[in-house]
Amino acid sequence: MTRSAKSSGSPHRNEEQLLLCCARTRINPQIRDRIRALVRGPLDWEAAYSGAKEHGVLPLLCGNLLAVCPEDILERWRKRLKADLLEITQRNLYLTTEVFRLSRLFHAKDLFCVPYKGPLLAALAYGDLALRQFADLDFAILQRDIFKAQAVLLSEGYMASFGEVAPEEGIRPTHSEYQYRRPEGNVIAELQTELTLRYFPTPLDFEAMSNTLTRVTLGGREAFTFSVEDTLLLLSVHGAKHFWERLLWIADIAELSQIERGVSWSKAFARGEELGAGRMLRLALYVAYTMLDAPLPDDVRKIVLADSAAKKLGEIIRARFSLQAAAPLGVFDRFRFRARSRENPWQGMSYAIRLATSPANPDREDMPLPGWLSGLRVVLRPFLLMKRYGIRRQKSHQDL
Repeated sequence: MTRSAKSSGSPHRNEEQLLLCCARTRINPQIRDRIRALVRGPLDWEAAYSGAKEHGVLPLLCGNLLAVCPEDILERWRKRLKADLLEITQRNLYLTTEVFRLSRLFHAKDLFCVPYKGPLLAALAYGDLALRQFADLDFAILQRDIFKAQAVLLSEGYMASFGEVAPEEGIRPTHSEYQYRRPEGNVIAELQTELTLRYFPTPLDFEAMSNTLTRVTLGGREAFTFSVEDTLLLLSVHGAKHFWERLLWIADIAELSQIERGVSWSKAFARGEELGAGRMLRLALYVAYTMLDAPLPDDVRKIVLADSAAKKLGEIIRARFSLQAAAPLGVFDRFRFRARSRENPWQGMSYAIRLATSPANPDREDMPLPGWLSGLRVVLRPFLLMKRYGIRRQKSHQDL
């Protein structure tokens, strides 16, 4: 194992820089030379490898290293990277088959169902199922259909991770997340409804979004998923929800922003404003542009760079980037980030307060209460968040 080091002029370790260089499908000559220099210099291979796994960009690391400089990689690492790439490809193909199978079963019951992210995003944004690693399968389902959708999954050997839902769940929802796991094949399916995607400032209208679905080819078969513009918004809000902790989510934005079929940027920005997620979209594009060199059109780049608040949040995300993806913020920093991700202070405070007082499944697990006391969770959630994430501000995040 070689000693790690920081390269001159860069705030990141060599291993971190390697991840940033490899977390993309388009490698220009400058990035190619940089990858070669990092591989030939002081590099902790175990740390870089573990970091790629944590950040979900292992297939990109494997593919790019094997394509750019295989001769500079020790034989044992070449074998390991090739084996990992093969294993990920096989796993992705298996999960893709499951997406088609479950979609067919949902539609057979006349249920609204749109698969998204997972293999759909791999094909849409990366153009290759092997290049994007995913662990679960996401389906957009209407809240009113959640009980019927659950019945489909239970009949196929899936088990509810947070407890099964009752028939009245479609009218009076008590779950903030619908996740199901099938032991056979270790498959996780998540049913997302217009209510579970609560990090959107404005509730989504899945039925309206279904009018602009886009076709994606997966393993020779066709499937439909949300439009490129709607997918950009879904990814932007999801990334902001998790404070852009994983490089994979930034790579998703960078790859989707430059797909061959193109992005209707006017439509994307209009949708962002309509949903109250305009700043979240600009933040997503800022980190993709500054961290992974996403080639944004000039007019788009001007819009993004003109948002000083999005830039400030983006610089904090860049500074936080490390090999350890799971580095949660303290509860007050989380609140400030939420508040500053909206257009103005009033919207931001309202948004942050709503999320801080909206009970989620982990809260129910941490503090089980009888039904007649369930309303107390609104008051207790801020204290549960303090216990879960801590209250001490971290020095590197003092600008939040």
